[in-house]
Amino acid sequence: MSTPTFLTEPALFSGAAIGSTIALDASTAHHIRVTRIKESETIHVVDGRGTRYSGQVSPDGIFQVLGIVQEPAPRLQITVAQALIKGDRLERAVEMMTEVGAMSFVPWQADHSVVSWNKEKSERNHQKWTNVVRAATEQSRRSFVPSVEPLVVGARLASISDHFDQVVLLEERDPVGGAPGVTLTSGTVLMVIGPEGGISDAEREAFRNATNVHSLTLGNTVLRSATAGVVGLTYLFTTAGEWNGHPSGVVKG
Repeated sequence: MSTPTFLTEPALFSGAAIGSTIALDASTAHHIRVTRIKESETIHVVDGRGTRYSGQVSPDGIFQVLGIVQEPAPRLQITVAQALIKGDRLERAVEMMTEVGAMSFVPWQADHSVVSWNKEKSERNHQKWTNVVRAATEQSRRSFVPSVEPLVVGARLASISDHFDQVVLLEERDPVGGAPGVTLTSGTVLMVIGPEGGISDAEREAFRNATNVHSLTLGNTVLRSATAGVVGLTYLFTTAGEWNGHPSGVVKG
């Protein structure tokens, strides 16, 4: 069984070294208590920015640092623009994509989305997504926690494409053969997942003049929006060789 991992704020461990003792925040200390971690058991605490601290924690939430590893960021850093869809499938999709390795999320109210967020819903759901990615980060033992960006509406999504090295539009299967595959080995990527009705002509046209945009069709079936992201991330990470092994990071101390 892998070592239990808990996410905390970076400032808490600022300046920490091997042998340091850190008073954990009340929320993290409570989480550790309810999971019945023994005082002699080794746990990991991560700061969400790639630093992993191993150590032991006392019943009153005092963590003793026994090891520090700075883990490398992924060579391929993927931001997922996820179209809004109905039901709890949306949050489940964000959870699974966090587990797979997404580095950031952009909620996207696409032209064909049947769901819309006003200001109040946007703020409430932004917090929900933030909670989901933090929980999934701990569950998957990641040291990097994905960010959740503000809501983007319709074709405005194309306006942020210049912030990325590459953009990948996940497309439905074309009966003639589909969009060609794409292999990306490093850099920043915006992966765009449309709603159940697909990406609209206006949204696709907005990306047309960008030179860094690729279309990608996954398999011979039409995937649900909530499924496409997990499959898309898996495809891109596999073809990039991202899962073929990485240096474990720099040990401090």
